[in-house]
Amino acid sequence: MSFLDEKQIKYGFDYYHKDESQLKSVVEVSEYHGEKQLMINCTQLGDSFTPQYQTRKEKKRVLQEWCDFLLKNKETFTELSFGTRMPQELFEAVCAQKKLKKLYIKWGVYSDISKMVNLTELEYLHLGSGASVQSIEPIAHLEKLLALSVENFQKIEDYDSLIKLKKLESLSIEGDSFGPQYIHVKSLDFLCQMKQLRFFRFLTARLKSKDYTPVLSLKNIEHLTLRPCKEVKKLYDEMIQLSNLKYGLLIDKPELYLK
Repeated sequence: MSFLDEKQIKYGFDYYHKDESQLKSVVEVSEYHGEKQLMINCTQLGDSFTPQYQTRKEKKRVLQEWCDFLLKNKETFTELSFGTRMPQELFEAVCAQKKLKKLYIKWGVYSDISKMVNLTELEYLHLGSGASVQSIEPIAHLEKLLALSVENFQKIEDYDSLIKLKKLESLSIEGDSFGPQYIHVKSLDFLCQMKQLRFFRFLTARLKSKDYTPVLSLKNIEHLTLRPCKEVKKLYDEMIQLSNLKYGLLIDKPELYLK
């Protein structure tokens, strides 16, 4: 049984659609009025958008109030999004939210994600620019996870633990495309045990094994986006024959792989 809809498979579960209603965005706890879904931007204050926060004391107060609120009210949110820097203490406070189903973090400094094992209801997870993350093992304990996107995990080369995510339909592993900053991944062999995947994106990444043949085992894949390196180009004719494939860079930009 599939859970992700056609739009999520075509564009990615974390794609921003301008025509869709967006989460209410707040800075302070005082702006919260009982919403179950919320965007919290409580760091990087004092810029042109939040000029009223000038002192270090004020900025620290706003962050601490959110940490306290999240830790004391553990059954409040089902969806949270963070568009500003995510520090470790805020990350750990978020991990106290027992009913959280969707979590989007744009970027931050959160090296230890061990408390993420507490998010047992989580279905959708985007961890952006996690260059300091030390281990992805905690993610492997999120048994209800349907969609996962990780960006710029510079310290992670082995993704084998993700095979434990039996319900996962969408997986995106990327470096930082704006830098660009490439990540280094040991092998894609784990894909051979993730045949349930319908969406796979692997960009701004260097594969140490240089072996992309595990991608051919993804018999249920509908969206496939890969960096057009020479190893992928050699397998392009086989990849394009995957019976369910209809979206992704291999379909939309074949000229990238035929040069």
